[in-house]
Amino acid sequence: MSEVKLNRRERYKAELAPFEYLKELHTVDFDSISEGDRYYLQDCGIYTSEIDEDLFALRLRFNAGRITSEELRLIAKIVKDNDLEIVLTARAQMQLHGFESDNVYDVWKELNDNGISTWQTFGDNVRNIVTDAYDGVGKYAEIEVYPYVQQMQEYILNKPRFVGLLPRRISIGVSGNSANVTSFFANDMYMALAEREGVKGFNVYIGGKNTEIAQDADIFLKPEELLNFFIAFVESFHKHGSRGSRSKTRVFHWIELMGMDAVKAFIKEEYEAEFVSAGKLILDKVHFNQVEELADGTYSYCYHTDFARISSEEFNEIAEVALANKAEIRLGIDHHIYLIGLKSPELSFEAKRDTSTVSSCAGSEYCPFSYWSIKDETAYLPLDKINEHNIHVGFSGCLKGCGKHQHADIGIVGLKTSLYGSSEKAARIFLGGEHSYGKSVAKQLFFLIPLDELDKFLRLIIEEYEVSSYENFEAFSKAVLNQYSADFLALWFLAKYDKNIKINIPETTCLKDREEQFAYEKALLVEHFSDREFSKNIEDKLATGVSMITKRLFKDNQTEDKSASHFALSSNRSTTIPGAVR
Repeated sequence: MSEVKLNRRERYKAELAPFEYLKELHTVDFDSISEGDRYYLQDCGIYTSEIDEDLFALRLRFNAGRITSEELRLIAKIVKDNDLEIVLTARAQMQLHGFESDNVYDVWKELNDNGISTWQTFGDNVRNIVTDAYDGVGKYAEIEVYPYVQQMQEYILNKPRFVGLLPRRISIGVSGNSANVTSFFANDMYMALAEREGVKGFNVYIGGKNTEIAQDADIFLKPEELLNFFIAFVESFHKHGSRGSRSKTRVFHWIELMGMDAVKAFIKEEYEAEFVSAGKLILDKVHFNQVEELADGTYSYCYHTDFARISSEEFNEIAEVALANKAEIRLGIDHHIYLIGLKSPELSFEAKRDTSTVSSCAGSEYCPFSYWSIKDETAYLPLDKINEHNIHVGFSGCLKGCGKHQHADIGIVGLKTSLYGSSEKAARIFLGGEHSYGKSVAKQLFFLIPLDELDKFLRLIIEEYEVSSYENFEAFSKAVLNQYSADFLALWFLAKYDKNIKINIPETTCLKDREEQFAYEKALLVEHFSDREFSKNIEDKLATGVSMITKRLFKDNQTEDKSASHFALSSNRSTTIPGAVR
């Protein structure tokens, strides 16, 4: 095999190890930092963005989301004193935005001196290791994993061999609960509660990311084996993962290149023991209320943030309530904050926000890749219906998918297109995800919906679920939506939107082959929408109808001189939108 050409970041590592660079962090001139400086600084949690290179941010690490009232108060004081903004992350961490060159190092040092680590929260590192917010305390908690997560973090944190030196980042999720607040199958490795021959332990899933489901590795671990397997996994990726093109260096790509058997063989070399085949996965889908009774009879309270944004005043209030009630504080991977161990379900402060099931990316305020101000443009979602039915929505500002739009009931990607005649915001919609059980990611419906029409269009989709008999949207997706092709679903909803009629998609069993499915889907469309022009132009493929109806609905009112086929984007085409602008 020919030698792989190292990517730019790897060449910096080869010249100087990040840990060695960071020994001299106090000498860095933050008024004049280079590309190499930016790479190295990320390994200790300091970063800038292309939005404003004169502003800095810090990312704070809280192992398994555990944080104390004292730490909340310290962060609140720092935020107030330095006029910063707080954003929680999907790895139970937080980001502080708004630093300048003259204060970022001093605050970095203050946080780390007080036991709040910022190390290895960015860059090519094992990122914060996550578990469920109800680990060890909830009604569905079978094995408490926090002690094992502590051991894992101790192995890699602030260790020269691991600071910034992995081929790419690794995200780890571990849960000993039979039901979780959100799914963990987007992690590079997920160790999920399972049972084998009467013994409870963990099945291993490898290779997840924002746009992929982690694959079953067919490995069962006893609790006492978690740490050694974690070490073997990290060490094998460190030694054998690709360091070539940055777009092909995740664990997912390692498996894609080598195959699961080869990757397992590398892990086994480090593990130095025989693998045991997987047990039976123990995993249920459960809706968690804002107030939950815990296993010991105490209560928890879920404090909803403003789509991951929260103020220093709120931090102080939460810390005060936790101290007064002798409660524990945990950061959830759902962007919310949990008070654990309350004596009463009644608290002295009330929720400021209703929405709890929308996962949103950082948005254009904080990320140069995002096309939309995602957190503000949640106002264009039918939040009342989403809350009423506890629909999990993933909302991303670009195709990188940090809002986990493909690990959701309804996924949305906010984009921009010039195809309306001028730069306009439009969204791709994803449906059909069976994310809770790691079965499949949501599939893209091949069209764009203008921002102003997004609320109405999503209500149309949710109405289909409301008239069904299924207990949650994911079950509806599995039984109904996923029996149809993406082109059919696109046409069905577009035609209903166009005709403004109340008809529901029929339930059907899985059809035998593509030809039979196409014939059935075409017949359904002709039956219900024979008066629409597109129904006469779907003899060979439904995508033709998608292009036609989209052109008439969304393009003719704007401009006549561009091809409507741009709106019918199939999954085997490039993910770059023709005419997309920044």
